[in-house]
Amino acid sequence: MTIYANGAAFDERKSRLLALGTDVSAGKAIVDLHGNVLAYPRSGGMINPERYELEPNSKLFRFGGGAADPQAIAKGSWWIEHREFATLLRFGATHGISVGLAMRLLCLVPPEWSDATILVRARVTRSLLAWRGVSNSVVIPPGAGHKIVNMPHQNDIAARRLHQLFIPGLSEIKSHDPAISIENVYRLDSKESAQGFLYL
Repeated sequence: MTIYANGAAFDERKSRLLALGTDVSAGKAIVDLHGNVLAYPRSGGMINPERYELEPNSKLFRFGGGAADPQAIAKGSWWIEHREFATLLRFGATHGISVGLAMRLLCLVPPEWSDATILVRARVTRSLLAWRGVSNSVVIPPGAGHKIVNMPHQNDIAARRLHQLFIPGLSEIKSHDPAISIENVYRLDSKESAQGFLYL
């Protein structure tokens, strides 16, 4: 029987909600007159995420913000596999854009969520469970100095369909026995990662 390093975190009800792009913070909940939670706001995330097993030695890639330490970035939940990263590279080469901008367009990550200035390449060292699915549309209302963000998914176009992974619980795994090992860290240009990014 396989023991998964993040099995307990994966089994929590909120892990799939987070993979769906649901903001489960208490302050964001939509409640009735009695304070009962009716719903949580949702934007981005995946469409119909499915359980997915990651075996040791699997290659993973994750983009992060320049202010964060690579080790902290590697504890985040959103990743793509090697074959999906190759799709990003091909898409970027075809359209003459940077890998950071290709990630924004295919993974649907607006600049408000990350400046995408660090790319971490990592290897799975212990078996993990993830949610896997294609990107869902992102809509962010205006506020906090930005305009409306509206990024509809384009999964009906094969060249733009990209599966992502949501791996819950990485931040809870002890550093002396990590489930993911960083192999390399690449610095990206934040301007190239947002060049030509359009708002409505």
